[in-house]
Amino acid sequence: MLHIHCGDSSAGTLRQSDVPGEVIVWCDPVVQGPTPAGLSGEAWHRRRAEYLATTAARLTAADLARRLQAEDDALARAPEHDEVVLWFDACLFDQSILICVLDRLSRLALGETRLSLICIGDFPGFARFRGLGELHAEQLASLFPTRRPVTPEQIALARRAWEAWVAPDPTDLAALARAETALLPYLGEALARRLEQFPSTTNGLDRLEQEALEAIAEGHDRPFSLFRAVDEREARPFIGDTMLWCLLEELASAETPLVTFDGPGPLPRFDDPPTSLEQWRLSLTPAGRAVLAGREDRIRLNGIDRWVGGVHLAGRGPIWRWHPREQKLVLA
Repeated sequence: MLHIHCGDSSAGTLRQSDVPGEVIVWCDPVVQGPTPAGLSGEAWHRRRAEYLATTAARLTAADLARRLQAEDDALARAPEHDEVVLWFDACLFDQSILICVLDRLSRLALGETRLSLICIGDFPGFARFRGLGELHAEQLASLFPTRRPVTPEQIALARRAWEAWVAPDPTDLAALARAETALLPYLGEALARRLEQFPSTTNGLDRLEQEALEAIAEGHDRPFSLFRAVDEREARPFIGDTMLWCLLEELASAETPLVTFDGPGPLPRFDDPPTSLEQWRLSLTPAGRAVLAGREDRIRLNGIDRWVGGVHLAGRGPIWRWHPREQKLVLA
């Protein structure tokens, strides 16, 4: 039996439980960075590794490409098991990996191997459930009997969603976010949240950037306090702290900075050893306050060079943006 997790925390906890089987972690956070259509194998690993290396302190693109290859190799061994159990929760981070992994598994010759899914959005005793990583071994083990067979219809939906995710035009992704996706009960909600990661028509900030700047303006000038404030603004939190630090560093290093850091150096990256965050302070620049107030536009000031899945947003001209009031994507 093979168990697939998308977090080291929950995977490590499951290994401590009495649930039998091998446990692997899918470590590629496809919610971040470029996931362009038409790439596979070595070309995919190289493109993803190049991006992930920009978010690392020590690991090189070659190191990360080897990790991604090992991840794929582990998945390719799925047919050697009688059952593959997918463990996921409802947030955007997990749902994006779920559709990616189901797409990959659907392309393997699985033979008699059964696919099962555990996917939850809450858990007894948690007023605000943040994910499988919060559960201890006994709680995780209690979910094992609730697993359900993955159906052909679920696989077809996941493949359709992944195709939309990597497409260079987000039209199909937006349509799928409005469509009936109850076969994968948290997918529609996650895709709707994904659309809010496009720059807004209001000021050029995506939702996470907006939440971060709002929190700094409210006085959350220390990294840990800021992360907690942003986390609380999300119905289903999906980012880790180092993901937020990378976002803020992009705003701080822009041609017209929106944020400034006061500290001993860059904030920690995902491969840095644990360190105290009390040494850093964050503040908004005058431009940051103007953008937050809607008097300026982040794209007009600084342009953009960012991938949202398969969509490359570049320059200062018309790009895909999220219209908060009309709740739709527009080319503006």
